[in-house]
Amino acid sequence: MAAVTSDVMRSLTAMCKAIYGDGYNARAGVWQDLATVIPSTQGTETYAWLGEIPVMRPWLDERQLLGLREYGFTITNLKWEATLAISRVAIEDDQTGQIKIRVLALADAANQHYDKMLFDLINGNPTAYDGVAMYAAAHANLETGAGSALSATKLQAVIAAMKSRLLPNGEPMDITPTHLLVPPALEWTAKQILNSAYWPDAAGAGANATNVLQGALKLVVSARLATATEWHVFDCSRPVKPWIIQQRIAPEFQALEDVTANESVFLRDEFLFGVRSRDNAGPGMWQYAYRCTGA
Repeated sequence: MAAVTSDVMRSLTAMCKAIYGDGYNARAGVWQDLATVIPSTQGTETYAWLGEIPVMRPWLDERQLLGLREYGFTITNLKWEATLAISRVAIEDDQTGQIKIRVLALADAANQHYDKMLFDLINGNPTAYDGVAMYAAAHANLETGAGSALSATKLQAVIAAMKSRLLPNGEPMDITPTHLLVPPALEWTAKQILNSAYWPDAAGAGANATNVLQGALKLVVSARLATATEWHVFDCSRPVKPWIIQQRIAPEFQALEDVTANESVFLRDEFLFGVRSRDNAGPGMWQYAYRCTGA
């Protein structure tokens, strides 16, 4: 049994910090595909520039200045934490393997934090930068009822509708859908649509028709969606994706490693390790998102 000294704790903290970093970077969350990460420098950020898409014009007299729109919204950073207590006895007995597992779980919790924020937005259908709900009839990106169920034919129609979007000046937006998001109940239907060599909706004489949707989109499956029938199509190829993750301080590893002046050690014989972040999430470009409720 080794004595738990300040040197031992500094070494353990450095090891745990490295384990946390590796674990955090190794776990791919859905948010990394669907959201743009925007660094924040203050408590609240204002997004007055969303919706302004510059286009080239003939330069006849003077430049036509593209300013910020009068409408927009703000995202306020919130504080978040996750903390674990490690018994001093576990450190004395050099139970490094068990400590590593707990730190990896902490890293996983930090990564899942962003997925939870993202799906709280998707399920809550927040107000977009123009004052209208992200998914709305006014945006022509929301379909309900039995006719919105996932099928190859319906997915093809949604992709065509998104690609047909125009800028206010009549220029095409050149939207290129990249991702299909479904709940677990639709995973195998989605895989059949995106992976089959033959057209999934065809039967009889048309059963051997080529599936033009094969490999067209990246499939994302998440149990965090609110219903078992909805599905979403996103264009995540742009600088601003359909959703925004605002980072003031990314999840960072912290520890109370002082042996002699540590209240937790004195009262409970435990060392505390944790993660702290300041961040939040919000809607990005509604034009790059389309939702079908499926029922």
